[in-house]
Amino acid sequence: MFIPGRVDEVLKSVTRSMVMAKPLVVAADSWILVDGAHRLESLKRLGARYAPVVIIDYNSDEVKLLGWVRSYPYSSEALEELRRLAAVSKRKDRHDGSVMVWLEGLDSYYDIKKFESLGFTLRGVSTSTRSLAGLIVIPPPPTKDLVVRAAMSGELLPPKATRHITAAKNIILPTSLRRIIHDGRQWPW
Repeated sequence: MFIPGRVDEVLKSVTRSMVMAKPLVVAADSWILVDGAHRLESLKRLGARYAPVVIIDYNSDEVKLLGWVRSYPYSSEALEELRRLAAVSKRKDRHDGSVMVWLEGLDSYYDIKKFESLGFTLRGVSTSTRSLAGLIVIPPPPTKDLVVRAAMSGELLPPKATRHITAAKNIILPTSLRRIIHDGRQWPW
């Protein structure tokens, strides 16, 4: 899954530079896309037949998995809808008018996806609640098993549900679009 506005940003950057600087990160045993959903969608929109990738051992202890704290514009309707969809284990009202809610169970990621599909727009994500305001949603930590099951079933997690920490994300592998887009067009570069 991807955020359309973010895909547009990546697409603009890639077409301006004519280079895909960062490769996609893919798990060796399952071919699950670990990092690069926005880059992959950008390449698809350009008609790319190939993509630069780095392959990792997803089960390695060197690949860490963390989650994101999510922020939405606050309204009583948003809070009520989230509580209808997901198991909320705790609520805390902040002095700035924001409301923080902690969700229970890994299925809550699908509840978040449903919540967003109803028009509640993700405003931002962070590693901490301090920099966020509004309706602040704290899902449980994701697991690698959840990621694998989601990818294999096709029932993808919402955008920005997981944050993988791996050295492979730091690899810069500039790849010319000419090398990966072979669609018969005459490219100006």
